Amino acid sequence: MATVKLICLVAPLLVSASDLPPIPAGLDTSVVRAIPMQDDGRWPPLDTVARTLVWSVTGDETFAGYDPVALTLAWSFDSAAWRNAPLIRIANAELRHELQLPADKTAFSFLELTSHRPLHALVDELRSAPKGGKPNPLEKKVADIHEKLLTLQSVFSGRALHMIPDPTDPVGAWTPISAAPHGPEYGKVRDAWDAMAAAYTAGDTKAFATASARLASDLKSLPTAYRPASKLLATEIHYNTLNPFRSGWELMLIATIFSLASLLTHKRWLDILSIVGMVAGFLAVSYGLWLRWQIAGRIPASNMFESLLFLSWGMGAFAVVGMFLIRHRVVPLTASAMGAVALMLADLLPMNHFIRPIPPVLADTVWMSIHVPVIMVSYSVLALGVLIAHAQLFTMAAFPRKHSVHASLDQWHTWYIHVGSFLLFAGIATGSMWAASSWGRYWGWDPKEVWSLVALLGYLAILHVRINTEAIPRWAYAIGALLAVATFALIVLNFAPYSSAKLFALIAVFVAGGLFVVVHGQFATALKSVLAFWLIIMTYVGVNYVLGTGLHSYGFGTGAVAKHMFQAGGTDLLLVLLCTIVYVWRRQASDPAPTDRSLVVLN
Repeated sequence: MATVKLICLVAPLLVSASDLPPIPAGLDTSVVRAIPMQDDGRWPPLDTVARTLVWSVTGDETFAGYDPVALTLAWSFDSAAWRNAPLIRIANAELRHELQLPADKTAFSFLELTSHRPLHALVDELRSAPKGGKPNPLEKKVADIHEKLLTLQSVFSGRALHMIPDPTDPVGAWTPISAAPHGPEYGKVRDAWDAMAAAYTAGDTKAFATASARLASDLKSLPTAYRPASKLLATEIHYNTLNPFRSGWELMLIATIFSLASLLTHKRWLDILSIVGMVAGFLAVSYGLWLRWQIAGRIPASNMFESLLFLSWGMGAFAVVGMFLIRHRVVPLTASAMGAVALMLADLLPMNHFIRPIPPVLADTVWMSIHVPVIMVSYSVLALGVLIAHAQLFTMAAFPRKHSVHASLDQWHTWYIHVGSFLLFAGIATGSMWAASSWGRYWGWDPKEVWSLVALLGYLAILHVRINTEAIPRWAYAIGALLAVATFALIVLNFAPYSSAKLFALIAVFVAGGLFVVVHGQFATALKSVLAFWLIIMTYVGVNYVLGTGLHSYGFGTGAVAKHMFQAGGTDLLLVLLCTIVYVWRRQASDPAPTDRSLVVLN
């Protein structure tokens, strides 16, 4: 049901091709889509640039079923007709109300929005706003619409496709054909482009193919200080066409179904199918990451989309290794399920999935290639652990007498936490090495660093409390309490001046710390594991989308991610609270006179 809801939330609003200007059928864009150009610090083929432009404006690479290259050329060659086409979707009714747009429409044309006075007024207010402030949701939406209009205007005016290379500087700015320098060689390029436009307007597919081949040849003959290799351009087109990550989550979803069936029926042939599906999905993700690595020339870990890919890859890698070491049905089941969820989020959520360059100061170090896989695999293992923790909470609440099942789940859960915590520590350590190499310091109390440390301490508390508490002398408890009070006092001093919100936060931290240290037992371990994983989510998502500050700008984003995170957190908290109430109630019902110790030990 959650998956169906997710798909319904992110599925694009359909626009019928009958509402749009026609595009000549049978256009051969195979030659022109491989033409290199400069875009956002890279030199991708037109195929990638067209996908980026169409997605940026419409939210869908294949808008209304059109090929993105053909659609981009249509915007360039027939701009007068496409200015009136409903290309920009504004699905939110409240936003349309704020902008004073018609309530019965969800898609609007370039001319409708550029001539809409209320939108103009909001854009002017946005431009005059002081720099450095954090925009509110309305300002973010207005800025997004304004950016779409600017993108469309650049395509309509012939300034979006930078095909003319710099003749002397390898990293110099390329220019569009409309701004090409004077000279006979550049005149040939302009003539070829005009011939393409004329063939498009006339619907002459043969003349269009001839003109596009001529354009590619004339561009290739221009003087240039740098031109990307044809093999690299072909690799990027292959990656764009293949869409390996969608295939990956589809295979993992199938593997999840087979794994669940094998767990219920204990059929050997279902085990084989689940393992094959899991391995096939893992290979699809690995191949996709390898393609992105080849295209970008660096490890694909520059934004939230790529980190989700590594999250899924880590689960698959852990499952492949775990199946040979452990040989238990729960390994492919949990890994394929969580891997499919991570890939579905990456594929279906409206986040930017295009390859972007990162600052050289971050990329020019080997520690990036070490830190990112380690930290994402740690998140993957801990995510698998929290899945088992939820199963453990539900099982202990619903079936309190199945002690063997409880013990088995607790054993698996503890093993996942041990491995994940070790990898999390290794990820933080290698991250500090990366920080020293890039920024000149190992630790700077950046929000990302702070929350990663908080998450690690949460998991370490879970592991340490599981030891035999009866063997610990009382003086150790006294020293621990003294250190806790001293640490808390140092933290409190830094929060002055105080407010009701700060006092509430400090009390909540003190109570949460006490919960992690005092309460122990199988049920308590699972409960704390769920809470600790939300510290991971705060590190991974909350710092980027809620706080939106710090040096770790690779994952920053906008939109309703924070809202969905709080909704998911509230729902999860209610489920955990329900399981806890049922568990405590059923335990008290079976033991009408519990000792004081039973209030602390949720075993």
